[in-house]
Amino acid sequence: MAELPSGTITFLFTDIEGSSALWEQYPEAMPLALARHDALLREAIDRHQGHVFKTVGDAFCAAFANAPDALHAALTAQLALLEEEWGETGPIRVRMGLHTGEAEERSDDYFGPTLNRVARLQSIGHGQQTLLSEATYALVCESFPSQVTLQDMASHRLKDLLAPEHVWQMLHPALPGTFPRLKSLEYLPTNLPRQTTSFIGRARDIQTVQRLLPSTSLLTVLGSGGSGKTRLALQIGVESLDDYKDGVWFVELAALSDPQFVPHAVAAALGVREAPGISLLQTVCEYLRDRRLLLILDNCEHLLGACAVLADTLLKSCPQLTLLATSRERLGIAGERSWSVPSLLTPDSRNLPLGEKDLTLLLMEYDAPRLFVERALLQREDFVLTRSNAPALASICRQLDGIPLAIELAAARIRSLSVEEIDSRLDNRFRLLTGGSRTAQPRQQTLRALIDWSYDLLNAQEKTLLCRLSVFAGGWTLEAAEAVSADDEIEDWEVLDLLTSLVDKSLVVAEQCDASTRYRLLETVRRYAKDRLEERHEVDAVCDRHQAFFLGIAGRISLNMRGPERAAAMRSMLEEQENLRSALEWTLKAQNMENSAVLALAMDEFWQQSGSYQEGTQWLGRIIADGEKRLAHDIVVRLLSAAGS
Repeated sequence: MAELPSGTITFLFTDIEGSSALWEQYPEAMPLALARHDALLREAIDRHQGHVFKTVGDAFCAAFANAPDALHAALTAQLALLEEEWGETGPIRVRMGLHTGEAEERSDDYFGPTLNRVARLQSIGHGQQTLLSEATYALVCESFPSQVTLQDMASHRLKDLLAPEHVWQMLHPALPGTFPRLKSLEYLPTNLPRQTTSFIGRARDIQTVQRLLPSTSLLTVLGSGGSGKTRLALQIGVESLDDYKDGVWFVELAALSDPQFVPHAVAAALGVREAPGISLLQTVCEYLRDRRLLLILDNCEHLLGACAVLADTLLKSCPQLTLLATSRERLGIAGERSWSVPSLLTPDSRNLPLGEKDLTLLLMEYDAPRLFVERALLQREDFVLTRSNAPALASICRQLDGIPLAIELAAARIRSLSVEEIDSRLDNRFRLLTGGSRTAQPRQQTLRALIDWSYDLLNAQEKTLLCRLSVFAGGWTLEAAEAVSADDEIEDWEVLDLLTSLVDKSLVVAEQCDASTRYRLLETVRRYAKDRLEERHEVDAVCDRHQAFFLGIAGRISLNMRGPERAAAMRSMLEEQENLRSALEWTLKAQNMENSAVLALAMDEFWQQSGSYQEGTQWLGRIIADGEKRLAHDIVVRLLSAAGS
């Protein structure tokens, strides 16, 4: 394959209009028609120095070093397609889009916003229609192919929710020149708000939600604060516009404090006016009864009861209605399906190939670093991701758990700090990450305010449990939570229900591990809860219970470190390694040397069998140094023997 163009590139994207219907109607004739289509497009692109770098089904993606060549290729292809005798299938009508900009070339493919833009431009057209962006028009306006003119189609909002695009249409006497109106947001029934920043990644998440939507009348997208639920829901709405003839409508509930006004918010979004003599909710039901549309209810968590009543009433009255809700917990009505939005893909900064030349390219394969870089460029146009700052960026994304809002707040600091400085200051993340948009909801302006919002919605026992769970490192079991968290305020039998509630509220992550369940907190939530635990003056008591529990765990596991149960014992030690380290650190801090020694000796066999010689030696050395004169002679001998071995 010839070397792909670089720098400023003009992209030509094409696809066949109505190809799915053609395949269903002419299953035997379509393979031949598609083969001829492919040959004609490749011939036209090759003749004008273009490079086909990707095909997906019947879609072609081609790159050109200059815009006039791309326009010539589009014209040549459209004329060839028009002149072809297609036989049984009838004419194969192809829509085309041309856009010019910079893109990142990697492994014979291109990535970046420019490609998203050309795909969106092509998608608003019709078969046999060729559309140009303003950027491409500026480069070809003085060098048209013979007989070609360009028609001004005005500005249109594309499906990326960003700034409108001024669109031009290629005209030629031999080609059709009249088409239905463009399928842009201007002409589709929707109130989806225009966004001022690009949407990064999550292609798989969008596909998952779009696959789930047809199977239910109510899908609730769950996630913790700042996880990107709203932005994802907006993008899903955009991607689904063609599926709902009566449109996609967005209802923002975050600023609403009184549950009785939830129906008013829906009515306002739909443009429904209150009718005399009946309730507003009944009026909305009548309006939606025969309409096929998608209604997005955003930020339901603080109005759960009212949203549940609304959803239940609407769905019972409106058979063609689909609801997409975003919340930190389920609405809890019959027929509801839920899906938890994952954090953005994040590289492990501890395992990056630091010597590789393509380290920055490797990093940009992950959504979290891409988001940071895009938002950093909004703060500083001269920001550059380099081999030297790439490890720090990976560390930032990992420490922030891939939470989109936290990453955006970190990127906002690039105005005054380097990537390395931001990374080094994340231990004080709640003071550092305070640079949110002044026009955002107050809870989205700082990282602490973001979690305050979730914390304030908890009841007293849920708050207590969340704070106490912050002492765990690397996750925990239900048994551990009961042992560490229960006291006069929370009975051990109450822990399961409270823990389940925290999972439902997207504050605790539950993960199935073989036949058991382990729980964990995202690091940002854990640090917040640890601060709250200190405010409650409970750190000593809870950490004492934590170390006592894991002292017992280590003792029981160590009995099986030699013998037939060795493999299972090793797995258990590895699973609880972070908690055991935390317990060891606490015993040393509390100067409880007897427990330090017992715990270290219980872990000695694990350190040796796992090859953790340096770590074991360091722990044993600290305990011997601090406790040699305070521990019984036989214990000191055993510690010295373990360190020596």
